Amino acid sequence: MKKILVAIDFSEHTFISCNYALEIAKKNKAEICLFHTSFDNIVITNSSIPDAYTVNSFVYPELNSEIKQNTNTQMLDLQNEMISKLQNENIKGITINTIITNNDFETDLINFCDDYHPSIVIIGTKGKGESLKVFGTIASKVIDNLRFPVLAVPEIDTFLGVKNVMYATDLNLSDSVLIRKTYNLLENFDVNMFCVHIVEKNDYLQAYSKMDDLKQIYSKEVDDKKFNCDVLEGNNIHAEIDKFITSNKIDLIIFLPHKTNFFQRLFGQHFSKKYLFETNLPLLAVRL
Repeated sequence: MKKILVAIDFSEHTFISCNYALEIAKKNKAEICLFHTSFDNIVITNSSIPDAYTVNSFVYPELNSEIKQNTNTQMLDLQNEMISKLQNENIKGITINTIITNNDFETDLINFCDDYHPSIVIIGTKGKGESLKVFGTIASKVIDNLRFPVLAVPEIDTFLGVKNVMYATDLNLSDSVLIRKTYNLLENFDVNMFCVHIVEKNDYLQAYSKMDDLKQIYSKEVDDKKFNCDVLEGNNIHAEIDKFITSNKIDLIIFLPHKTNFFQRLFGQHFSKKYLFETNLPLLAVRL
């Protein structure tokens, strides 16, 4: 992992997103790029203007200039704060760069990533004015459309670590590819992987057999204590997963965007993703 891109909005959430970036960078000696999009022009419409003219924008250069200046100041302050934190911990070899664009956030981010090729993109799951109970619409769109791994971090008090990670599997052919990519991405962390499958019907034997096959694939690559395969039997999927997360101290959930996995098979894409965000744990979306 060489490049970490952090999408920031200068909300209270920015601190924890940057904290995750710093902790990951320390393990990998990676460079960090802080990405922010501000409006290119401040547009104010006047309802008293005839309809024929409302398609035009009335730009206030003074206000636009002030916002750009404030944005640049905030970005510089954040950059210096992160550099000072690294210096205070006597950590070297990590550079922190910044980029500010002036158009649509999602488009600018995708275009910049295509040029920058980040190893991972970190984004908060709550933007300014959004409820904690509803995962950020922008974060969801970024996860769906970005071709790079995305770490979505909720508003939590502190860095939870990257130790115990959970992948809810539907026991399909893509599992081994995703697991290998996850291990490669987190190679400098001492990761314990928990592959979980939940059965609601009398299909236990087949599920256990497939889980054994999956574990066998990695038996020669990963310590048995660090690669766990579990079949959970229960009728309430949410309750079973919540219980598993708590008992195994899960601090990161892996999932496949746009793929038919365990959650999506049961509930459909919208509901499954909504539930994932409501766990209030960092989510790592890894594409195949």
